[in-house]
Amino acid sequence: MTADPPKWFRQRRYLHFDEPLSLPKAAALVKNPISVATHAFWPLLRFTIQTSKIKHDKAAKELKQHAKDRVISYAAHSDSQIFAYYCELLSKLYEYEIKARGLTDVVLAFRSLGKSNIDFAKDAFDEIRSRYECVAVALDVTKFFDTINHAQLKVHWKNLLGVSELPPDHFAVFRALTRYAAAERDEVFAALGISLNNPRADRRRLCEPTEFRSLVRANNLVRRNPNASGIPQGTAISAMLSNLYMLDFDIAALSFANASGGRYMRYCDDMLFIMPKGMTSAIESFADTQIRRMKLEINLDKTDRCNFTTSSGILTSDKPLQYLGFLFDGQRVIIRSAAFAKFSNRMKRGVSLAKQTMRSRNKARVQLGAEEHKLYLKKLYARYSHLGKRNFVRYGYNASYIMKSSAIRRQLRPLWDRLQQAISK
Repeated sequence: MTADPPKWFRQRRYLHFDEPLSLPKAAALVKNPISVATHAFWPLLRFTIQTSKIKHDKAAKELKQHAKDRVISYAAHSDSQIFAYYCELLSKLYEYEIKARGLTDVVLAFRSLGKSNIDFAKDAFDEIRSRYECVAVALDVTKFFDTINHAQLKVHWKNLLGVSELPPDHFAVFRALTRYAAAERDEVFAALGISLNNPRADRRRLCEPTEFRSLVRANNLVRRNPNASGIPQGTAISAMLSNLYMLDFDIAALSFANASGGRYMRYCDDMLFIMPKGMTSAIESFADTQIRRMKLEINLDKTDRCNFTTSSGILTSDKPLQYLGFLFDGQRVIIRSAAFAKFSNRMKRGVSLAKQTMRSRNKARVQLGAEEHKLYLKKLYARYSHLGKRNFVRYGYNASYIMKSSAIRRQLRPLWDRLQQAISK
């Protein structure tokens, strides 16, 4: 009987500057501190995808769509194994620390809790329901991963290990994540003559080390992070380090909330305070002061302030609270309308692309004397309806069940008709 691989090990099949590592080779590398300390980390590969962001324009009183660039970075195979292994080492110490500090139910993201954002949102809304009057203030950090201060991160790392200086292997990992080098994927592919449409072509790596030096590094395609802040978002250890970086804030915020009989919780850089009425200014002043000490800034545009009151046994709010993709007004929980608009746009594009593919293939079939095929509906239903297992609609029905929200079910009902209309159009 073959033993399960360790949790830190994962075979990644994408193309990078090195080849994928087998478990024995990966273990030999990551478990040898000298090998890690002397390891030559490859540049990250990154590319930018444009996603549509839908926001409510308060002035125009309508939803407006605008493009948002999102940078995707991914590490070489050997580097990914190192990051994953050291993430596991640090996570064990971090879990012990937050348990000792009473933060187990405070830090919600990037931990193995067996729960989702639906569960965390429900917990927050249930907390508000349990209070007759309260204020809920949701705060967000501006460009969180891009502004993580290297010096402060190093201090947190050392404190977690209980050392005055990082050991050579830990310092090598720290340096790879702070003074990281990166290259644009499309530029690298062009320099190496690799097609974006068919990059693998029986390759196990992008190039040999000699080609990397002569075609990639020599052409100045590798750029190092020149700043004293910022870590790449997307490596196997980045999320864990973001939690570690916020440890002092979490400790102070929990103490602040407990002192006033309130509740504090954090999901990545989304912070939520549920406190007695009249504390809005005190919450914002506290959070701003503490965040600035960490060399971060509160995104004022995303600050949400909601006052909940009870009258004749009915809980209401002066405005719905937005938290983890949901809206709560004291009575109803619904999914943000922007999520439905984004899904509808994605569904229409998906159906349109399926029709284009059908027409293109049918044209070829007609030329060969074969019968035309109808639109393949199975994949469309799997992606855009309740018949699928993992899609937005199933997520919505799961949320409606967990939240016990008939309002969410009503939001979901028109989606089937919209899909049928898109198919028949």
